[in-house]
Amino acid sequence: MNFHYSHEAENFRDSFRSWLETNFPKEWNHEVTGEKWVQRRKEWGKMLGLGGWVAPAWPKEYGGLGLTIEQQLVYIEELVRINAPEVLNSNGIGIFGMTLIRYGTEDQKKYYLPRMLNHEDIWCQGFSEPNAGSDLAGLQTKAKDNGDHYVLNGQKVWTSYGPYANKCYILVRTAESRYKGVSMMILDLDQPGVTVQPIKNIAGESELAEIFLDDAIVPKIDLVGEINNGWEMANYALAHERGIHFAQRSLKMQQEFQQLVTLFQEQIQAGSSPANSPMMQNKLVQCYLSCEILKSVCLRNIALIAQGEDTGALPAIAKLVWSESHQDLLNVGVELLGEESLLKGDHQVWMEKFLLSRAETIYAGTTQIQKNIIAKSLGLPSSKGGR
Repeated sequence: MNFHYSHEAENFRDSFRSWLETNFPKEWNHEVTGEKWVQRRKEWGKMLGLGGWVAPAWPKEYGGLGLTIEQQLVYIEELVRINAPEVLNSNGIGIFGMTLIRYGTEDQKKYYLPRMLNHEDIWCQGFSEPNAGSDLAGLQTKAKDNGDHYVLNGQKVWTSYGPYANKCYILVRTAESRYKGVSMMILDLDQPGVTVQPIKNIAGESELAEIFLDDAIVPKIDLVGEINNGWEMANYALAHERGIHFAQRSLKMQQEFQQLVTLFQEQIQAGSSPANSPMMQNKLVQCYLSCEILKSVCLRNIALIAQGEDTGALPAIAKLVWSESHQDLLNVGVELLGEESLLKGDHQVWMEKFLLSRAETIYAGTTQIQKNIIAKSLGLPSSKGGR
């Protein structure tokens, strides 16, 4: 099947590409890591914000572009084409921003959304807990009503961007009911009673954090939506995370596959034994097939979203296919390079990506959870006990 964009989408591509060619820093043609990568993402977010290009899905009245699904796909393609960094506030803009637009008060929107767009506030997501990761509804962080504010006590963990954030959209328990006793609030991290402890990952970076709450304060004006309606908002937020976002991952993976092909060709010309191995070449073919499968799943998912239809288990399938096949692709790159992937230089990025990918089958819903979702869509029991 050939996929063709409308004239409107291609016209948008032309205008966005023109802006990118003028504004994207030419010196960013090499990848960086650690704090330099964090700073680059923040700078790029500010640049897109000032240009009015940072929130493709948001309605125009809130500072977004109000793009159609088709135009959003073009937007992602252009950013991937120039290898632009993901903006530091992608979590807030792509997930919480849309939730606040739907459920927040006008005062919340007026105050928080512009600060989110220009990266004046950096946001993290306070969902997972030590005993409530995949089973998010089991969260135990409590918010006690104390007149004009809530008092929060508990712990969050695996909080992406926690070390860099000053704001957190957090799920807390406000009643005993498993699903009807959860609320969403806006937590200011820069206050007494909040301790942010960075977690160093396997690649030596600290993008994640634990957040400890000891009588932390949330004013009642920072309750999002209605009390005890947080579960509905969390599902709405996660639906945006798993919608068109996987199209970006698919495109990035295709880009990495092309880099892998180039690497194979260079290794073959150099007479490398691994590259000439039929087994390694078979692995390269399997990587290509996985890229095509993921692309097809993502396009089908986007088509259903555009038509306003239920996507069913497709987001779970996309997450499962992407996380496992992306790990396999990076495995091939590291295996092909051998010790070169451990040395400082152009090839070290393969080892860094390989290490970071170890968590991809865990975060945003583990592989086991995705398989349960798929099983449920087929009418099968999601666990041994049928719970």
